[in-house]
Amino acid sequence: MGWAGVVVWAAWAVTSGLAVPLPGSYFTDEAAARLLHYDLHSGDCVLFGDRRIVDEIMRELAASESPVAVVEAAELTALISACYDRSIHDKRQPPPHADNFPHIIYPGTKWCGTGNVAEGLDDLGSLKEVDACCRDHDLCPDDLEPGQTRHNISNESPFTMTHCDCNESFRKCLKDVGTGEAKEVGSAYFSTGLFQCYRLAKPVKGCKQWAGLLTQACQEYEFEETGEPRWQVFDMKAFD
Repeated sequence: MGWAGVVVWAAWAVTSGLAVPLPGSYFTDEAAARLLHYDLHSGDCVLFGDRRIVDEIMRELAASESPVAVVEAAELTALISACYDRSIHDKRQPPPHADNFPHIIYPGTKWCGTGNVAEGLDDLGSLKEVDACCRDHDLCPDDLEPGQTRHNISNESPFTMTHCDCNESFRKCLKDVGTGEAKEVGSAYFSTGLFQCYRLAKPVKGCKQWAGLLTQACQEYEFEETGEPRWQVFDMKAFD
């Protein structure tokens, strides 16, 4: 899902459907796969790890003539680490707001959110157990990137869609960790109604129950018991 310092979740503008931080100081490296928004006055920072989102923000910054500092990869990693250290110890930080969370890297992790900022499979944030759950979910062997088609299913959402089995493994992993942070990550992913999964199942007849924090998602499906199994897209049950 495959999600840094004291994050100001409310101080964002929305451009082209993406959450874009308001003007401040921005840092990236030559690869431009990671972007850190760091306010030198308040110490607030937000980290993005998905190249598509980084590209969108960089275009917006160029259009507004906002400066972006290009630093060495090691220097950017050090800045990110400093943000993580502050996020764990500063208790003023509010929990991530559900509608912002999917676009960013969750504080204290390198894999939880859209994309990742890890330097390798063993590179985890300070919330190691939660981050390991997100890493394993990101490594699901059966997934669909936005715009991809497989099993006669096209992913038209802006997020990666994974096989439902991988999502259930992710849910179990977070529940086994059982911390407040694990619950926040689980709620943001499973309870918002923004994400879906796919699997082979009998034809869906209808939905018996709906729920969702941001948009309605089916919580219980009704199936045609006599139909032949087919690949279908499903909403996910809320994280409870």
